[in-house]
Amino acid sequence: IIVVCRGIDEAEIVKVATSLYEGGIRFMEIPFNQADPASFASTAAKIKRVRQALDGKMHVGAGTVITLEQFELAKEAGAEIIVSPTLEEDVILATKAAGLISMPGCATPSEMTKAYKLGADFIKLFPASSLSLKVIKEIRVPLNHLPLVCFGGVSAENIEEVLATGVVGVG
Repeated sequence: IIVVCRGIDEAEIVKVATSLYEGGIRFMEIPFNQADPASFASTAAKIKRVRQALDGKMHVGAGTVITLEQFELAKEAGAEIIVSPTLEEDVILATKAAGLISMPGCATPSEMTKAYKLGADFIKLFPASSLSLKVIKEIRVPLNHLPLVCFGGVSAENIEEVLATGVVGVG
């Protein structure tokens, strides 16, 4: 389970991360806000604060990374995982060159296989809520080698059903 911590204040992010850790969560994503470029430095600062406070305990990803500028900020802040809502070839290649985990967003089987060929470690199936569980299972039949992670529409009520499709994780 990767918890997306969107809109959390910098002063609160370590408390949130600590609470998640105490509740058994080991992966979190701190996303960039594309509508507010002035907040990019704050997003990087949040990543750095969590990494320093929970180093070795909480795995921290930078989310909504769609530019190399955002990638560099995330890398410098200590992000371990680079998550995108879209397939950004330059971000995947830079992420892998830096030895970080790449998780681009894909909506079609063609995007999924392209991302995997570029070196993506995990494929963020996004938005997963636009697909039925039956469609996800059908995608998994021929593409069962792809490590898919469902983002969007996953809840406490349906997480078991989503995981039963064969995906390796959820956000």
